[in-house]
Amino acid sequence: MPEYVGIRTLKAKTVEIVRNVQRGMRNVVYICGRPAGLLIPTEPVPEPPEQDWWEALYQAGNLPEWKTQRTTDELLDEVRG
Repeated sequence: MPEYVGIRTLKAKTVEIVRNVQRGMRNVVYICGRPAGLLIPTEPVPEPPEQDWWEALYQAGNLPEWKTQRTTDELLDEVRG
């Protein structure tokens, strides 16, 4: 059964209410006596698989070639055009 909370109470006790939602509580938010929204817990988010983030960024094309004999100035000149 959801808890009912007015918008002023939500503003005053946001952290407490959100933490309760994390624990599984549902809240119906009311504005001027009318329901305006529902705060519900999210589904568990799976942990990302272990991987080498630098390698993943490089493979996605988001990093310039980093295994090089060029200097930092040369790489910056290339990136800047």
